[in-house]
Amino acid sequence: MFYKKFIQLSAVLCLCAGSVSMSYAADSCLGGASTGFRLSGAVNKSKSFTPASLSTYQTSKITMTYFSGKDGLVTKTLIGVPLLDLLNEAVVKTDSTRKNDILRKYLAVTATDCYQVVIALAEIQPNFGGEQAMVAFETVDETGKIVPLDDMRLVMPSDKAGGRNVSNMNSIVVRSAP
Repeated sequence: MFYKKFIQLSAVLCLCAGSVSMSYAADSCLGGASTGFRLSGAVNKSKSFTPASLSTYQTSKITMTYFSGKDGLVTKTLIGVPLLDLLNEAVVKTDSTRKNDILRKYLAVTATDCYQVVIALAEIQPNFGGEQAMVAFETVDETGKIVPLDDMRLVMPSDKAGGRNVSNMNSIVVRSAP
């Protein structure tokens, strides 16, 4: 009898905890433009960035074409900072006793609406994948004028589909596989 009541109480507590956690997720995933993002996790120097702070870095300009499920084939020219530069400044933590420990690292990139993508750090390392991932904060309009973006976004210019281009990015967390 006691065991049965214990199981029932445990089930009620789990359901309540789940609804609290779901409520929190819903409240923190309201969306909207990102005015900045935080780079944290397995790094020595966590840091927050805004478009103004990114403009002090050496920037790159890329023209990329990708398929969007909503808009079809899209071509954009964006200006931003190479993601690798920001990660090098943050100094990703590695374990020297593990062979190629950098290959176990990945980035969890999250937007204000809780859209999330994962990118293996090796994809953007020059001696492995060499992808030119960038944090964009400006674009070039059809007249050739440079204009600020409404948000901050991660772009993966060599992707054929735009799913890993994260608009309204608000965090990048460096993690390590178990």
